[in-house]
Amino acid sequence: MKKAIVILSVLLAVLLIAAAVLYFTGKQPSPQTDPTEAPTESATESALPTEATQAATEPATTEELPTEPVIEIVPDEQVSVLNGFRVSTYFIDGVRMIERNDFANALELYFENVSLKLYGIDSFEETDTAVSINGRQIEGVVAPAVGFDGGPADPDGGSQPADVHVLYLPFDELIAAMDCPLYVDEDTGVHYYTPSARRFEIPQGVNVPVLMYHAVSDEIWSSIDELFVSPSDMEAQLAYIVDNGYDAIWFEDLSHLEDYDKPVILTFDDGYEDNYTNLFPLLKKYGVKATIFVIGSAPNNQQHMATEKQIREMSTSGYVSIQSHTYTHPDLDGLGYDDTMYELAQSKKIITRIAGKEPIVLCYPTGRYNDFTLELGPQYYMFGIKMNGGLYNTSSDPFLVNRYYVSRYTDLYSFAAYLSAAGR
Repeated sequence: MKKAIVILSVLLAVLLIAAAVLYFTGKQPSPQTDPTEAPTESATESALPTEATQAATEPATTEELPTEPVIEIVPDEQVSVLNGFRVSTYFIDGVRMIERNDFANALELYFENVSLKLYGIDSFEETDTAVSINGRQIEGVVAPAVGFDGGPADPDGGSQPADVHVLYLPFDELIAAMDCPLYVDEDTGVHYYTPSARRFEIPQGVNVPVLMYHAVSDEIWSSIDELFVSPSDMEAQLAYIVDNGYDAIWFEDLSHLEDYDKPVILTFDDGYEDNYTNLFPLLKKYGVKATIFVIGSAPNNQQHMATEKQIREMSTSGYVSIQSHTYTHPDLDGLGYDDTMYELAQSKKIITRIAGKEPIVLCYPTGRYNDFTLELGPQYYMFGIKMNGGLYNTSSDPFLVNRYYVSRYTDLYSFAAYLSAAGR
């Protein structure tokens, strides 16, 4: 009996142990992955949302690319003429600007026979974004190019791509750096900027022979034949100037007289048409500069006189300086105060319109003048020129400038004698 009880107890214990094992085996969690191990590809893919899921759960986004600020360029309604050339100016951020190329062309930076000193520029440097005038740094703005009508700029009249950019420079800063004067035509409102018309000091004690001519032609249509220098003689005289080292200059060039060893000034009174047809080609051929005194009322109105178009062409050539011979060519010594003022002021206005440059020299018709002439002259001009008197020295009164008269009968020997004292 006891033996049976023992056997039953053992079986019961085994059953209890088996039941416990089965119970705890059913509660055991599934094996965990090592958190330091990278997930498998399948696990990663299952963890990421599909494109369809993402589109359904997230709003669509658009990437914004950075854009350049828009530069507003407003054309200036003011008509401006710089050194004889009409230029376009614009407002950028409230500052009046000019394209760098327009500025360079107006100042004839590429003319070999024009010194920048003529414009009061002793030093000039450029970078991609600025210019330096006389050591004054002037910063510009690079912006889209615009034409005179607000369209693409192209000097040849064609079209340019819309993305062409150019350098714009502050116009008023450039004018100030050159000490450039402003002349306003009260009738038209046009602003004329003439750098060579600024006030300047003249080196003293230098002999500068000034020669007086009139017509250059073999066609003598006046009773005063001595006024007509033969074109062949004119060419011989120009060749003599070049071959013997003389420097033919303008009155404006007296501002930098130290640059010339043997300076001379060639002047032609009245502004005859043959100055354009016969003289002008010779000046270009020999690279010689000359001054022509124009009667303000004569162009387009009197026979044998140069036209406004011809005068303008000569003025912008770099070879001819157009100056004043009064408005109607009267004998100034017989005029009163008001009439003298009219002749001087009206001539200045008309010649500025025609040539595009403000004149600074007044030539007295027939060489005559009076106290009113000498009183009013400095208000409008920087020099006053007589008919004759011999050699001009820069120490003399700038409104009593002497000249040598060159006529049709002046031989080359006499011509050479007139020049011999130059630069001393």
